[in-house]
Parts: sequence; structure tokens; C-alpha cells
Amino acid sequence: MNQKSQKKFKDILLTEKKAVLEELMQENESYNAIKEPEEGDIADIAFQAYEKQLLVGLSQNEKNRLERLNAALKRIDEGSYGSCIDCTVEIEESRLEAIPYALRCIKCSTKQEEEKKRHRATE
Repeated sequence: MNQKSQKKFKDILLTEKKAVLEELMQENESYNAIKEPEEGDIADIAFQAYEKQLLVGLSQNEKNRLERLNAALKRIDEGSYGSCIDCTVEIEESRLEAIPYALRCIKCSTKQEEEKKRHRATE
């Protein structure tokens, strides 16, 4: 991948990282707002517990996304960004535009998904 493309994707990744961090901060503020002791009837308490659990789940998804973004930025710095981790073929730019932290080309990603499905079917 040429330097111009690397810069383009680094900018995309940094923009997405900033958005994720802002979402996490907002979720943290929301969590702190409902962290107060539960009050009200049993339905209110149950709903407040549900809200807390939902926010924790959302935060974990955002944290996972942040880890993938940071790993992609590291690959840019190392010079391996844009190469499939399985077959080392260059990942198509259209795929990276859709999923800038993609680790695999479409062919290897499809193969991995099929293997996961087969594995689940045998469990």
C-alpha cells in the first residue's frame, strides 16, 4: 500500500477512534447518571437495572472496536496495514473503506466464517 493510501486510512481510523472515544465518554456519563441507588416500584428498579446492563454491554462493544482500531493504527506504523493476515495478499481498498480495521481479504474472511459455521454445527 502506498503512503498516500496509508495516510488516508490512518485519517479514517483516527476519526473513527475519536468518535468511539466520544461515545464511551457519553456512555460513561449516562452510566453515572443512572448509577444512583434504585428507587421506585419493582418495575422501575428492573428497568434501571436493564439500562445499566445495556450501557455496560454497549461500552464493551465500543471498547472492542477501539482495540481493533488501535491494532490497525499499529499495523500502519509497522507497515503491515492492508495485508491479509492469512494469505498476505493486499486487502482491497473498498473493503478497507467499509471496514478500516479489517484483518483479512474477502476470500480469507469468507473462509474463516465458513469454518466458524462448521465448527458451531459440530458442537
